[in-house]
Parts: sequence; structure tokens; C-alpha cells
Amino acid sequence: MKTSLFRLFAILVFAFSGAAHAAESLDRIIVVLNDGVILQSELDQSIVDAKQQIKERGIADPPEDVLRTQVLERLILTKLQTQRAAEAGERIDDRELNEVITNIASQNGMTLPQFAESVKKDGNDYLAVREQIRDQVLISRLRQKEVDGRISITDQDVDLFLATQPAGQEENKEYRLSHILIAVPDAAKNEERNKARAKAEDLVKRLKAGEDFAQLALANSNGQNALQGGDLDWRKAADLPSLFAATAAKLGKGDVSGVLEAGSGYHIIKLVDERGGSGRQTVAETHAKHILLSPNALRDEEQTRALSRDIYDRLQKGEDFTELAKKYSDDPGSKNGGGDLGFQAAGIFVPEFQVRLDQLKPGEISQPFHSKFGWHIASVIERRTRDTTEETRRNRARTAIGQRKSAEEYDNWLRKLREEAYVEYRLKSDADANAATKS
Repeated sequence: MKTSLFRLFAILVFAFSGAAHAAESLDRIIVVLNDGVILQSELDQSIVDAKQQIKERGIADPPEDVLRTQVLERLILTKLQTQRAAEAGERIDDRELNEVITNIASQNGMTLPQFAESVKKDGNDYLAVREQIRDQVLISRLRQKEVDGRISITDQDVDLFLATQPAGQEENKEYRLSHILIAVPDAAKNEERNKARAKAEDLVKRLKAGEDFAQLALANSNGQNALQGGDLDWRKAADLPSLFAATAAKLGKGDVSGVLEAGSGYHIIKLVDERGGSGRQTVAETHAKHILLSPNALRDEEQTRALSRDIYDRLQKGEDFTELAKKYSDDPGSKNGGGDLGFQAAGIFVPEFQVRLDQLKPGEISQPFHSKFGWHIASVIERRTRDTTEETRRNRARTAIGQRKSAEEYDNWLRKLREEAYVEYRLKSDADANAATKS
């Protein structure tokens, strides 16, 4: 599954919206956050954007106070991360930002001016959108540096991961899950954990009685996908937490799990859909050799072409390919091996070389042909189809472990960032003020 940067931006944009819309006067500080603030106008605009995202997903609006709480918490986490990035000296200059936005536009079949016009047609301020994208790129870079960069995966990790996979789990299986998390703090007492579990069990009863999962996720979940109705989108079984993968394998489409306990709290998942299945993984490979002749200070293009013709004629008369490659080839990677390129899958070589190679039968020698590297003479030694199922399994396991570790570490890092921050609420009503706390 390929998710464009534009779609990712569209899902997250509400978390950053509103800054450029803040009124220069008569605005109101509603949260003091370390040495920064969140303005009423930021929250108001973010709620508008969140409602639009919710509407596009076909989810009914939650109660205003519930949505306000979810959006405000997302704004706080975003502000904390951009503050941390500034402290770490991270910045995205306009040149880099323009490259990112150009790439977003290109992935959606638009030029940069067309992208800007599309943003304006949707009723958004293009300059504000630029800054939202800058924040998202900044946060992504910060996460890579402070979270992903510290993750290591060993062969023993891969072995353990594969050994603990649910029996019968199909290769290439993908699930689309919806998720609700009732979070529990790290140092929670038994009473607090019991209260959280009771809430999760009540939600399971309501879901099995027919209430809408997305609506309940939006109103109750502490997961990062709460404002998307808990939608986790399509993920391979190996990329899911093992608890989720094992549970999803036992659910039918539309089924809701019971309460699943983990370190972060209590989870509920729903199997929205599934696709894919088992199958052996193979790759076609070609074992080839070549002689490369490149123009140089002593030999121009025409002389290089003429030498390639001469060597080809000598090969046709029976001279040894390996010896001629060792003597004449300009490819430093294969020269000493007599031009041997080993077994390679399709797509490794430049197109001009790959096309000629595909036309040869084992034992045949090509006539001289040209690529950006110079003049080649190629020969196919043999072809094979190699089973890469185990190799693919291990690569997928390594990727899945990395994603899981990254998600866990990122959640822990965010929680710590939140706990260590100074957060002072300055809300509108007395009820809001009484409910707010200082961290």
C-alpha cells in the first residue's frame, strides 16, 4: 500500500492549523506551554479542521467538549515537539521546504502552482499550509534523531520475532483495523488500572450492542488515531503488534475483540477488512559477465567504439572472454574477476544494459552496445529462479521489529515530553478552569 505525503498531511493537518489565522488583537491565550502559548484562535481553527476530517470519514461529530479535549491535547503535543526541535537546533529552511512541497505536488499529479491553487480552492491559506508542512517535516526529523536513531535490531531479535509469530499466520496477510486505547500511566495504582479496564469493558459491551466504533474511538480513545475514528489503515500482519496480529487472525470481518491488556493500557480492536495470503516468494536472477570500455584522455568515443568491435571479433574467433575482460575492461568492480557480475535480479542494471541482457540466451555474446558508462560487450552464463521466502520473511521481520520499537519508543518519548512540560490552562469558563490542572 502506498500512502502519499499529501494524504499523510491531510490526516495530520488539523493538528497544526490555526497559527496563521490567529488574530493580532483580541485573541486569547488558553494554554501556557513552557515558554510558548496556544491561542484561542488556534484551537478554534483546529476544531474546524478536525470536524472537516471527521465529516470526510463519515463519522458523526462527538460532543463539543470531547472534541475540544482531543484537539487541544494534539495541539499541545505538537507544540511540545516543535519546541523540542528548536532547542535541538533543528530547522527546515525555505529551500528544503520548497523541495518537500514540490514532491507532495508531484505525487498528486500537480505542479507547485497547481498545488497552491488547490489549497486555496479548499478554503485554506497557502502560507499557513506551508508552515504546517514545515512543522510536520520538523517533527519527523526530530523523531528520527531522538527516537528512531537509537533503535537497533539484531539477528537474535529477528529469530525471536519469527519464533513467536502466531501459528498459521499467513505470509503477505494484511489487515485493516480500528483501534481504541484506554491509556494507563506508567506508575498507575491498581485502583486506576481497574477503573481503566472497567471503562474498556464497558466500551466492548456497547460496541457489541451495535454502537459505532469510530464514534466511540473519537470520544474515548487515547490512541494517536482517535481523531480518525481509530482507523489504523492497512497494515501487514507482521507490522502489527503481536497481540493485535494474533487477535486479528481469529476475528471475522466486522468483529470486535475483547479487552486486550498491554503495558500502555487496555486496547480494543475491530477487524474492518483483510486481504492477501500465503505464497512462496521467488526472484528471477541472471548470471552475466561483461567488458566495459569507457572513453578517456587517451581514447575518444570513436576509438572506444572501434576497440569494442575489435574485441567482439576476437571473441567470435574463440578468444577467452575472461582473459579479455581482465586485460581491457574499465569496470573496476568486475575487471579482476574476468567481468563476472554474479547473479543479479532484474532492475539492478541501467535500462540499456538490462534490455540487451534479457535478449541473450545462456552462452550468447552480445554485439557492442552503448550506455552512459561507455561501450559494453555482455554475455549470459545462466539464469535461475531463486526461492527468497525465508530471506523475505527475515527482511519483513526486521522491518516490523523496527516499526514496533519505533512506535513504542515514540509513545514513551511523547509521554515523557508531556510529563516534563509546564502546562497551564487558561480556559474560558469556570467549569473548564476547575477541570484544568497545572503540570
